[in-house]
Amino acid sequence: MGKKLEKGLKEKNASAVSQDEENPNKTPEPYSCTGNFQADFTELCRRNSMTYIPPIIPRARPPTVMGHTESGKPDKGKGKAPQAPVEPDPDPEQDLDGEGIEAPPKTFTIKEKFEYFKPSVQVEMENFDKPDTVTEIYIRGWKIVEPIMEIFKQCWPKMAKLHTINLWNCGLSGEVITILASTITEIPEMRNLVLDGNTVVEENWHELMGEESPIQNLSLRHCGITDKGAEQIGQALGSTKRCNTKLISLNLSGNRITDVGAEHIALGLRMNRNLMSLSLASNFIGDKGASKIAEILSRFPLTHEEVVERRKHFSEKDFPERNKSPPGSRRDGSKDRPASVRSQSHMDKDKKGSKASAKKKDPKGKDAKEEEKHDKTKKKEKEDKTLTKKESRGTKG
Repeated sequence: MGKKLEKGLKEKNASAVSQDEENPNKTPEPYSCTGNFQADFTELCRRNSMTYIPPIIPRARPPTVMGHTESGKPDKGKGKAPQAPVEPDPDPEQDLDGEGIEAPPKTFTIKEKFEYFKPSVQVEMENFDKPDTVTEIYIRGWKIVEPIMEIFKQCWPKMAKLHTINLWNCGLSGEVITILASTITEIPEMRNLVLDGNTVVEENWHELMGEESPIQNLSLRHCGITDKGAEQIGQALGSTKRCNTKLISLNLSGNRITDVGAEHIALGLRMNRNLMSLSLASNFIGDKGASKIAEILSRFPLTHEEVVERRKHFSEKDFPERNKSPPGSRRDGSKDRPASVRSQSHMDKDKKGSKASAKKKDPKGKDAKEEEKHDKTKKKEKEDKTLTKKESRGTKG
């Protein structure tokens, strides 16, 4: 009986292998990410047939002293615990001449040659025992191409606690920036983005500051941004039609922005009321650009177009249902012309106009009033005549 089972299993395995050999180009089932960054990233890289899969390692931290926390304060209760007996130091090693050999230092570890320069992904976690608690991601010094960014696009939105991404000197391109801009809108807790040291020819940094972008702190230091990129950044910060309402801090230090670019950024700040910190250090900005920025930092009058657009914005914010058509209107079914709601001032004017037109169209009302006045005057005249007659009679008597 056991031999028959073994033969059956062998036949099944052989048939499965033959089917795999017959369909070598069969596409695997789509992989659904689970929120475990290490497992998801490794599996997606394997499916993309990558020769080298960058390892995911915890970010290095400075060593802590025994009995002390990272803040430098001693832990309560830990010093009272019984300590293990201290083992004596081993005898130092000696060379052939009998001299002692110095032991290697314990403050750092020695890695293999070029091990430090191999690509890796460093992560910060709330709890190292739970791989789905990654909060920060650091990638430094290796080029991120589009296939890698597509893998990140599948992994990062499933990470519920991710709030910081740092890509330093990763050789980003315009296409990678576009993919990243569409990815950060899907990350639920995304707040901080650092892209220092990435020179992009397209300079499409404004895509990271769209209306749907959740970024609050954005750092673009030493990215080779010129006046072209500064103009697009200024338009993304704010204009008469739209404005960024999430960005709080923007770092543009160490770029190639001149007075022209500073003027574009100043125009973008006219309608922006949310940005709290802006750094333009180590650029090519002179007195003219600095004066434009200084004008925005003080009180300044708004233009007519800005006043109109600001009033529209506040009216739409306070009365969101004003632009909707009222129920039961005749224009609900019409597609050519959208329905509108008349304001209270127009309705009051219409009422006054209707009363005035009613007065003009009703001449009989005027005649009746004139007849009443005429009758009253006649009565007064008759009363006066009777009084004069009585007085004249009294004088004769």
